[in-house]
Amino acid sequence: MVGSSPSPDRLPNVRRNALAFIGESSLFGIGLLFSSTTTVLPGFVSHLTGSAVLIGLIVSLTEGPWRLPQLLFARWIGHKPRKKKYLTRAGLIARPMYLLVAAALALGAVRIPALALGLFFAMHTTMYTALGIDSIVWWDVFAKAIPTARRGRVLGTSTALRGAIAIGAGALLAHLLGDSGPAFPMNYTIVFALAGACFMLSLASWSAVVEPVEPTENDEDARRPAWGTYLRYLGMILREDHTFRRLLIVRLLAGFDGLALGFYVLFAIRVLRVPLEMIGVFTVVQTVGAIAAGALFGWISERRGTHRVVQIATALNLTAPLTGLIFVWIGPGTAMTPLYSWAFVAIGLFMSAGFIGFANLTVELAPNGQRSTYVGLFNTASGLVVVWPAVGGFILQGTSYTVLFALTAILLAVAHVASWWLPPGHAHARARRAPLL
Repeated sequence: MVGSSPSPDRLPNVRRNALAFIGESSLFGIGLLFSSTTTVLPGFVSHLTGSAVLIGLIVSLTEGPWRLPQLLFARWIGHKPRKKKYLTRAGLIARPMYLLVAAALALGAVRIPALALGLFFAMHTTMYTALGIDSIVWWDVFAKAIPTARRGRVLGTSTALRGAIAIGAGALLAHLLGDSGPAFPMNYTIVFALAGACFMLSLASWSAVVEPVEPTENDEDARRPAWGTYLRYLGMILREDHTFRRLLIVRLLAGFDGLALGFYVLFAIRVLRVPLEMIGVFTVVQTVGAIAAGALFGWISERRGTHRVVQIATALNLTAPLTGLIFVWIGPGTAMTPLYSWAFVAIGLFMSAGFIGFANLTVELAPNGQRSTYVGLFNTASGLVVVWPAVGGFILQGTSYTVLFALTAILLAVAHVASWWLPPGHAHARARRAPLL
């Protein structure tokens, strides 16, 4: 038909873009494995300090710098027809950071623990602040370059591939951080250098993406909106987009997992008295959880709807603190101790759901040309969860693991119940609203 737009399945460069996104996501995920905020980094920081608050701060200084600036980034670049270059520029700042951490350790920064902690937190925070732009751009370009019907498959494949590679990487990690590996700090120097190398290789894969141009609905007026206009539009989204608001509420409730997120590995080492090699094992089983989630959630997203991914994931997320509670009661030195690994499997499952579930559903709900705004609003608003890891540290210092795990489990049960009020995303996405300008 004359004047009709091409079928999404016939978009140019779909195969090339799919492979580039799979490569970028897989390599980036391996980098995250070597710098895991739930296993590797708590172990590193615990070598330098016994403060539970500082260990909890790891997750806060991951989620906060990444989520909170995203509305600013979305307003800055949301109206631009091409966005790929902004991720490239931000990536050149963010993705070498762990190479710099490794260099600082190699130069002897740990001789002054306060200096090593300060450098680590500064570089870690810088990385995740710059990655806030990554999230805005990545999802926008992904939605333009990959047809809706193929997104679940691409996301699932990248997660599964990342997990398959991560089994070998996790075995290496277990060796490096165990008694048979190099002594501290050389072990973490190598681990962080591997993380930085994977992040840089992922940026190289990103460079292969061919970004389609998606004209805004009012090209002649395409410009950065005034703050007043922008804030009114954000308020309209929160008032009128009931599905988006419900999704945000569920994410905020699910964010209470942060209370305990940094302390599962410490509980294992300090209370269950597992050997240090188990840090690598926990990382592997967490990744295996991501493998299962990649295959399962990708299929569920395409066949049953992305809202079902969120519902299943919030139920699985609840099992992590319940596992902790069970082992508070069982105690150390039993034949059942290996079953504690399920807590990390559940963490891996839920983290994949953040990618295939929450983020993917946000993109489905957003009108064409407004995905950056939706993603930025969702991530910035859900950034309210960043306080919970530090709060969890205070709770642990003042009470016990029993209180920490029990409180987390109660709040995650509420999140799961709330998820059943989410309607399907695909049907809602067809009801497009008027553009911002």
